[in-house]
Amino acid sequence: MAVERMKTVGIVGNITDMDKICRTIVLNGSMHMLNALTEINSNYFKLSASEENIEAIEESNRLVPYNVGKDYGKDEQIIKALNEIFDFKPSKDTGSIGIDYDYQKLINAVEEEYGAVKELWDEIEKKNKLVEEKKNYIKNLSYMKDINMDISPLLNLKYLRLRLFIISRENFGRLKGNYENVPSLVLKIATKDDNVIVMSVAPQYFDEEIERLFATLNYQELKLPAGYTGTAQEIIEKLTGEIKNILNEIKDLKDLVQKRRGDVSPTIKKAYSALELEKKVELVKREAAMGKRLFFLFGYVPKSKVKRLQKELWDYFGSNIILVIDDAPAREMAKSPPTKFKNSWIIRPFEALIRMYGLPSYNEIDPTVFFGLSYMFLFGAMFGDLGQGFVILLGGLYLTYKKKRVNLGGVLSRLGGSSMIFGLLYGSVFGNEHLIPALFIRPMANINTMLILAIGLGVILMTISFLYSLVNNWKRRNIEEGIFGREGLVGFLFFLTLIFTVVNYFYNLIEIPLAVPIIIMAVLLLLNVFKEPISNLIIGSNRLYKESVVDYYTEAGFGVIETLLSVLSNTISFIRVGAFALNHAGLYLAFETMAEMINSGIGGTLILILGNIVIIGLEGLIVFIQGLRLEYYELFSRYYSGDGVEYAPVRLNN
Repeated sequence: MAVERMKTVGIVGNITDMDKICRTIVLNGSMHMLNALTEINSNYFKLSASEENIEAIEESNRLVPYNVGKDYGKDEQIIKALNEIFDFKPSKDTGSIGIDYDYQKLINAVEEEYGAVKELWDEIEKKNKLVEEKKNYIKNLSYMKDINMDISPLLNLKYLRLRLFIISRENFGRLKGNYENVPSLVLKIATKDDNVIVMSVAPQYFDEEIERLFATLNYQELKLPAGYTGTAQEIIEKLTGEIKNILNEIKDLKDLVQKRRGDVSPTIKKAYSALELEKKVELVKREAAMGKRLFFLFGYVPKSKVKRLQKELWDYFGSNIILVIDDAPAREMAKSPPTKFKNSWIIRPFEALIRMYGLPSYNEIDPTVFFGLSYMFLFGAMFGDLGQGFVILLGGLYLTYKKKRVNLGGVLSRLGGSSMIFGLLYGSVFGNEHLIPALFIRPMANINTMLILAIGLGVILMTISFLYSLVNNWKRRNIEEGIFGREGLVGFLFFLTLIFTVVNYFYNLIEIPLAVPIIIMAVLLLLNVFKEPISNLIIGSNRLYKESVVDYYTEAGFGVIETLLSVLSNTISFIRVGAFALNHAGLYLAFETMAEMINSGIGGTLILILGNIVIIGLEGLIVFIQGLRLEYYELFSRYYSGDGVEYAPVRLNN
């Protein structure tokens, strides 16, 4: 399709309305912001000298950047905490928030609610930690269940200390071998997986030495509760009862919290949406130019969305706002208009591959349609197989609808479909060329024809790329490159003449002396050499050369050599299309031969399955890359700059 047309939109409003105007822009979600001060200082933002614009014209001469930024970090933390407390799933509600809300009033209400509920929530958190602590005590005491005696004296010794440690079996062996040097009574009381639980009883003044000893054994201490009496089992039962009571207390506290949930839900949800909106509003304000009473904003809006933005601003602010709307290409801006793709669903996934190279600039043709169609054709021609293409198609659909990888899945599903079409043309199903008839050609039976067709395809694609280059240079009003350049009209005529000369030499289509096309090509090369002085004469420039004459003609001489080499190499490069089509058939033939050599039905079938997996995975990836190489290096280099700026409007949901 094309790059969507843009309009420049300038907005002048009262500072008292700034928040609401910026909110309208964000909720509209179509304005790609530019720095207003830069545009005004560069004389790209101009107001008509009318009565209603007098004040704005006066203030435009003494503007300053917006520098009253706000920090929303504290508000964000409070709202996030409340969402967690009340188990809200935050969502940006653009429908009900509007632009008339009082943000500070919303935040005050949220802070008040946070203050009321925080004490309850802190108590819940405290009790949850206590439950976890008691659960750990139960787990640790369970290793002492076999000690059928009151262990409270052991837990509350005055001069001695009882401690539990868990160490690995290997380290326990080291400990056993060093018992005589351990200032403690050490008993093995349980095992757990590959670990051993040991009980240590030692005088308290040996604590540091015990710590150092067990540190060498990579220990973990198991904490035991204090202040309990009875056997380990009895203490466990007491702890279990306490946990039950605490959990009931937690439930009561949570019930108190949840009682508030319904009342505060609208406020918190609106505050969250308002917060997200205010953060985006701040991005808009950063690009503003500030006067004493007025502020100025500037940006690009797609032509199809200008009327909606205009209506929303005028409906609310009326005569309190000045709008200046102009066609983006009508004048050179401080920054070129951004690029917004406008393509049909079948081509849209290929936009991701265009972005990998670079976005089209505003004043050149969007190459996505040509790229998408030619890339599908190239991939299908190199990887033509009905069955393997179907697998790639299924993989693409899986990525699109299950994994939500829309771009990659979309590209693969379309490449798989192209592969299936060429599989029908080649008569190939999972590499087998005997199941269905070929509707067009069998590659391995027509090797020379495949290679010639590949070169012919390259000539067609390069011809189209030359046409794209001519149109792009015309849109840029670039006479030098558009008419006399290597990718311009002269280069295109040279390419056609060279192709005609080669074809006519081998096939004798027209009786014409060889000297005639050679002379034509020589003249075209001379025009290319003198492109700068000729184009400067045409446009009436005072200078014929932008640099020294010697430097210019030295560079032009090398340019002639590069033109000759690039035209031939670029065209011949497309022979790989036929070569990979042959390679695809030949690779399956190799696996088929191995399957026959095994002389086993099951073994042969497994070899063929493995072969198809290798072909789909390995060769499919190679063909994918080779197709991109042809597009990027042989075609894009002729007509596509890829130096555009992506359309990035400030909107709430991005």
